[in-house]
Amino acid sequence: MNSISSLCLGCCFILLGINRVLTIKRNTLSLYEAVRFINMVKNNIRFSSMNYDDLIECGKKEKFSFINFSNGVSLSEYASEKARREFMGFVNKIGTTDSVGQLSLCDEYIERFKGFYNESAGNEKGKVNIVISISVLSVVCVLILGG
Repeated sequence: MNSISSLCLGCCFILLGINRVLTIKRNTLSLYEAVRFINMVKNNIRFSSMNYDDLIECGKKEKFSFINFSNGVSLSEYASEKARREFMGFVNKIGTTDSVGQLSLCDEYIERFKGFYNESAGNEKGKVNIVISISVLSVVCVLILGG
């Protein structure tokens, strides 16, 4: 019975590690989608002079995986709190100025989110390696101690 519980606990540690790795990767993907969304907004303002409602409808048609359009527009929970706040700031500011102001606003937020994305992508590999190492170490410890 002790061996079975050790195996179950080891499997739990493996699943926790996989879940954490997926969360880290989803954070990076959500930041990438934020950059894509802001670029889409910028292009639609520049070339089509779309208003806010049309921009949102166009965003819905793009089928972004990590941007929610249900209650307003928000970035996925996988993104950091700071990135979600910045994204909400962008969404709240868009449509409040003329086209030139909106384009400069898009440029500003594209640069911010590119910085967030580059930082996340740079740290991703190290974080993933650490999580995998801790998961494997935990499983080995459980198997040695438990059975």
